[in-house]
Amino acid sequence: MGSVEPDLRFNSVALETGVRMHYVERGPTGAESTVFIHGYADSWFSFSRVLSALSPRHHAYAVDLRGHGDSEKPMGAYSLDVFARDVVSFMDAVGVERANLAGHSMGSFIAQRVAMIAPQRVKSLTLISSAPTSKDHPLLLELKESVDRLSDPVDRAFVAEFQATTNPVPADFMEGIVSESLKIPARIWRETLHTLLLEDHSARLPEIVVPTLIAWGEQDGFFTRELQDRLRELIPASNIKAYAAGHALHWEKPAEFTRDLEAFIAKA
Repeated sequence: MGSVEPDLRFNSVALETGVRMHYVERGPTGAESTVFIHGYADSWFSFSRVLSALSPRHHAYAVDLRGHGDSEKPMGAYSLDVFARDVVSFMDAVGVERANLAGHSMGSFIAQRVAMIAPQRVKSLTLISSAPTSKDHPLLLELKESVDRLSDPVDRAFVAEFQATTNPVPADFMEGIVSESLKIPARIWRETLHTLLLEDHSARLPEIVVPTLIAWGEQDGFFTRELQDRLRELIPASNIKAYAAGHALHWEKPAEFTRDLEAFIAKA
């Protein structure tokens, strides 16, 4: 895996939802917390460049969702509600009453859902490479054809192609990303993609009333500017920040994104 900051603390915790969740923590305990939620087929390592760029005074958690990274990988459905309830249960387990949530792609949908089911637990939302929904997205439907053919162990070449970025990132970081994705069994690639293709909670987005930063890469080939504008319309207290980056803007522009995130959280 790529280089890891020495002040990161690795741990796991048993959740009331019945799964043991692995997570990474940095910064002073007792300070206001941000919880980072990774995207499809990723892990906490998706936010490693952001964690490195964060101010030392900032307290942050980056979780491995169930089925991903070093968290438990139970049988059963991998729905947005299941993921969202895990996040709330994680906050309970580590003693965080209210947090800033930052989610990438699928993680942004999970963050949206947390703000719907437990609004009192969310201080702000940062939605990275997000949309109102990914239901029936044509590129996901195309991906499904390949994912349906996956078997264990998942092919490294497939993962490397899936995780390829629009702009260059350090080679050791990308090696870490691929290695983390290879921890995910083929059945969970399928189950989670099934969720992304079926679930649509966009009609409930106006329920989200916390300050929301919509972070979008202008070269994102997956979610368009029109979808960002629609998010902005649906979430009352939201604003869009665009980056010269692709779908993984926090990988490609970690310093710029982290600076904007910290400024947003300070005002939220």
